[in-house]
Order: sequence, then structure tokens, then C-alpha cells
Amino acid sequence: LSQGIRMGFGTGLMKTLMFVFNGIVWVLGLVLFVVGIVVLVEGKNWNEIVDNKTVPVSVMLLVVGLIIAIVGFLGCVGAMKQNGTMLLIYAIVLGIIIILQCVAGILAFIFSDETEEIVSKKMSDSLKTYSGDTNKTSDHLFNIIMEEFDCCGMTDFNDWATKTSADEWTKANVPDSCCVKMTSRCGWSYFTTKEENREDIHKEGCLTKFVEAVDKNYKIAGICAIVFLVIQVIQIILACCLRSDAKGVLA
Repeated sequence: LSQGIRMGFGTGLMKTLMFVFNGIVWVLGLVLFVVGIVVLVEGKNWNEIVDNKTVPVSVMLLVVGLIIAIVGFLGCVGAMKQNGTMLLIYAIVLGIIIILQCVAGILAFIFSDETEEIVSKKMSDSLKTYSGDTNKTSDHLFNIIMEEFDCCGMTDFNDWATKTSADEWTKANVPDSCCVKMTSRCGWSYFTTKEENREDIHKEGCLTKFVEAVDKNYKIAGICAIVFLVIQVIQIILACCLRSDAKGVLA
């Protein structure tokens, strides 16, 4: 009798853990799906800088989020019903997902090494064509980056005098988005004004700050992925144990 009680307690505990873990996975899947939608809608503003890679990233998030949500739901139902067939399908699908996540992680790591090179090229091209036209996507995006990261130019503020095109930009000026207190025309005639009379501007370049922000997000994503991977391995073990305990009984 005591052995039966222990087995019943163990099965109940495994069911509870499966339900809790898969409930978390289901929520995370929905979160990834929503993030994918946001990236798809808002990412177009960043395509000029990240070489049009927001669309494939958003599609991947949508697909992975949907699959994870479905798998999480499948795991919850399979655990509660202790359906051997459902648990087997769940374990196999989760195993495939783990393999795909490892592949995606390797690809993301490879791409992370190219981040600075890609961003540098895009920023350099944007500088050459910058005219201050807020209706032009590349100009608008550069302004947003300078405002968000409190920076000016790609390498530093001198880029506006040395790396811009005289046909597009007045080299005596810096964009208003470089100013510490941004007002209309605050950056005009910056380089021809006496130093003591110049407007306060951010002098650091945007390239380093932008790449550091991307790398930081890569690290956070990597840590989350490792934690998520460990949880998934535990889920597969629990699913196999529950299936074994079910002795192949089909619901």
C-alpha cells in the first residue's frame, strides 16, 4: 500500500510539474508570437540599418511562438489525461524544437559577429546621403538612433563635416538630433561658430553604442534560451516518465 501511495504521489507530482512548466511554455509561446507581430510592424523602421533582416526574424518569431504555444497546450492536456500517445508525440515534437533552437542559436551567434560590419556599412551609406529630410527613411532612422542613444554621427560628431556629401548636406551643420537640448536649427553652423558659443551636443558616435545595445540583447536572449532549453529537457524527461507510468494506456 505504501509503495502504491508513493507511486501515486510521484505521478501526481510529475503531472503538476508538467502542467506548471507547460503553462509557462504556453504563455512564453504567446509572448513570442506577439513580439513577432510587433517586430513585423515596427521593424520596417530599422531595415535600413540591419540589412532588411527584421522580416525573417519576425516570421521566425511568429512560427516558433505559435508552435511553442501549441506544444505547451499539448503537454498540459497530455499530462492531465496521462495519454501515452499524446505524451510520446509531445516528447518527439519538443525534441525536434530543441534541435531547431540549437541550430537557430548557432546561426544567431554567427550573425552577431557580423553585426558591427553590417551596421557600420549602413550608417556610412546613410551619412553619405543624409540631407536632413525627415520624410526620407534613412534620415529619419538616423535621427531616431541619435535621439535614443544620445550620440552624434557614426564615429563621432565630426562625421557631419567629413563624411557627408556637400551636395546633400551643409558641412558646417550638425543635425538637431545631436543637440543635448533639441530645438529647431540648434545644430546649424556648429562648426563655424566659436567654440564657446556652440550649442551643447552629444559628441560620441552612434556605431559603438548601437552595437553594444544589440550585443547586450544577444546576451540576454542567450541566457533566456539556455534556461528555456533546460526546462524543455526536464519536460521531455517528465513526459517519458508519465508515459511509462501510464503503461501505454490510450485515452
